[in-house]
Amino acid sequence: MKNKNYKILILADLKKKTDTILKNTAGLAKMIGGEIALLHVKQPLGVVKQDNQLSAVRSINDTYTSTKKHIKQLVKPIEEDFGLNIDTAFKVGNVKEEINRQIQEMRPDIIILGQRKSIPIKFLGDGITKHIMSNFDGLVMIASHEQVISNNKELSLGVVNGKKDFGNMDLMEKLMAQSSRPLKSFKIANREDQNVQDQEGPKMVEYVFEPQDNAINNMATYLSRTNVDLLYLDLEDANNANINVKNVIGKFNVPFLLAGKRNTKFANALN
Repeated sequence: MKNKNYKILILADLKKKTDTILKNTAGLAKMIGGEIALLHVKQPLGVVKQDNQLSAVRSINDTYTSTKKHIKQLVKPIEEDFGLNIDTAFKVGNVKEEINRQIQEMRPDIIILGQRKSIPIKFLGDGITKHIMSNFDGLVMIASHEQVISNNKELSLGVVNGKKDFGNMDLMEKLMAQSSRPLKSFKIANREDQNVQDQEGPKMVEYVFEPQDNAINNMATYLSRTNVDLLYLDLEDANNANINVKNVIGKFNVPFLLAGKRNTKFANALN
């Protein structure tokens, strides 16, 4: 297994659940060996509300000072608790352009996004989640607002419609190596179509859900009941099982990793 220092980028909106997102990211970084950077971007119209140039400059300066102070207050206790350094950046500008610039400069392996609840019209409200999911080919972690990854216990890993073999996914291999607990597989499929599982690779406990309208809701319930700490979902596996990723992002209350190449079908599913 390769020793890799993973670069992790948090895109933070600084709302009330940011501390939970930071804890989830720090917990992951401790387990896999990662360095963390946090980026927060404000639109200029959200900062400058006066036509007077002098007032506008004062507003920008005041916003930089207060926002940087707020970020420091959020990050400091996490750094102390987890023994990590977190680089932080605050920008005023076009949100998507600033994010793209940060990605080009940092080249992160993993981008962390906060969970969005599944509201038909307002889902992915500012378009940032969709922008990342449609354009970034690295791993994306959706950090739960309700559950925190702990690096002080054996990790309970789950996978959706996937296999025991993660191929060349070094990160998952590293996570699996830290736990003796069976991998939990959550699959949407007709039971009569199930193949007998081979016994090679990690031990696995499988939960099969019939392909019906409430399958995702039932799966979300079992994720909580079985105490899954981190869930892995490959986009190709999701497409093959006709799983709507938008519903997953809105309803699963555990931190989960999304992997695989983005494509037109996937981007359309986020509309």
